[in-house]
Amino acid sequence: MFTIEIDWDEVAITILDDAGGIEDVQFFLYEDIVYIRQWDERSRRFQVVHMTVEMFDQFRRSLSLPEGAYTYEVTRTSRSNDIKK
Repeated sequence: MFTIEIDWDEVAITILDDAGGIEDVQFFLYEDIVYIRQWDERSRRFQVVHMTVEMFDQFRRSLSLPEGAYTYEVTRTSRSNDIKK
């Protein structure tokens, strides 16, 4: 299960483990940065990762690609960005 909450400057997505064995993973997407956080019971804190929107887009696109090393190119002639192996 997951939830999506949209505010004027933030999109918050929470992914829940349906089996209840893993803490929720939350994504906070802004115009220029993405934060990913998950509660860590041992440290009793959120573990937070931050990345640029471009890095997050590369991650998103990587989910549908086979194993390999790729480069990410922004082209002016295309409406979308190209990923090349």
